[in-house]
Amino acid sequence: MFLLPFVTFLRTLSEIWLRVPEFSYGAAMPLVVAYLLWKRVNSILAENEDGWLPGLALVVVGCCLQVIASFSGTLLFSAIAFATSLTGVVGFVWGRKRLRIVSGPVALLILMVPLPSYLVDELTWRLQIAASTISSAALELLGVPVYHDGNLLKLTNYVLEVKEACSGSRSIFALAALALVLGFSMERKWWVRLSLGAVALLLAVGSNVLRIVGTGLIAKHWGSLAANESLHTMWGILVFVIAAGGLLGFQRLLRWTNNECA
Repeated sequence: MFLLPFVTFLRTLSEIWLRVPEFSYGAAMPLVVAYLLWKRVNSILAENEDGWLPGLALVVVGCCLQVIASFSGTLLFSAIAFATSLTGVVGFVWGRKRLRIVSGPVALLILMVPLPSYLVDELTWRLQIAASTISSAALELLGVPVYHDGNLLKLTNYVLEVKEACSGSRSIFALAALALVLGFSMERKWWVRLSLGAVALLLAVGSNVLRIVGTGLIAKHWGSLAANESLHTMWGILVFVIAAGGLLGFQRLLRWTNNECA
């Protein structure tokens, strides 16, 4: 019954996953949360406790938040309301000890939704400028003459525009979600989780700088080939795979370091 206030929210969210490519990763978050809960199923079943009455209050608070969110139209607020209500249901039905076990994974459901558009636009623009500046410096170090003008990189034979897709915002959302999943599923230390998050941000920006610099080198030697959509898409996929691999490698390095120091 607690799902009834969230029907419109869930329907709108599913439409966004299908319509907006950069937020399509959100559709995987419920599956990720289900996996994390499955990994904790033995711990959950080991607890034997009656329901926790204050959990019902959390359900009510979550539903009230959703009513407010429905008037404001803020999906992020609705996601917080949904996670709060679901947490309350677990506590009310299963008890406080089980609630402690599942609360972390359930909180990840907030990642299902995109950030408010004004925050996304501001973040994207700042990342565009940062990526343009760093890429311009990198191209100059590689011997490529370039004039940096806002989000434009003017080469001698080509003008390279750093668009929203090259800002790194899409990679940041996806890599941040991956870092959180790795942190909550495989790591227990908070400093490790925070390190994964920080490195995810650096890799997202770095991978897109690599993408821009690579495109600039292509433009220098082959001109308009840099505008080939298929090549641009394949290059973008490749650098994202490199970034994701870098995050997984960093996580393994942290685990190896901890084992060596233990």
